[in-house]
Amino acid sequence: MNEAATHYRREVRKHLRCGRSTRRRLEEQLSVLLNAFLEENPSPDRAALEAAFGTSEELAATLMEELTPEERGQWKRHRLAVRVVCVVLVLLFTMFSIYTFFYKEKPFEITTYEFSYISGGADSSASSTDAP
Repeated sequence: MNEAATHYRREVRKHLRCGRSTRRRLEEQLSVLLNAFLEENPSPDRAALEAAFGTSEELAATLMEELTPEERGQWKRHRLAVRVVCVVLVLLFTMFSIYTFFYKEKPFEITTYEFSYISGGADSSASSTDAP
């Protein structure tokens, strides 16, 4: 495949809105179409590809017309479920962060002091004066 055909194929793949297995099947159909066209025109440019198949959005829509409503609905439900899970995870992370930084009890601070006792002091001087 030449560069224009590869680029066109990538753009069509971007516009396919379906699950993986369905996408693979549609990509195989796309490959068959492009390979047949490339046999007749070995080095087409972008304009020749669009003249033959239409824009990448149009070709993707044409390929997706054969999908059943169940396949389309399955992809939409899956996409919605992924988004809901992401939103829930972000909310949980936010709540955990707020709890950790603002409401969690701070650990007690332990302060140690060092005392030194001097033996002798005032008592020792009094005992020295009592000596005969």
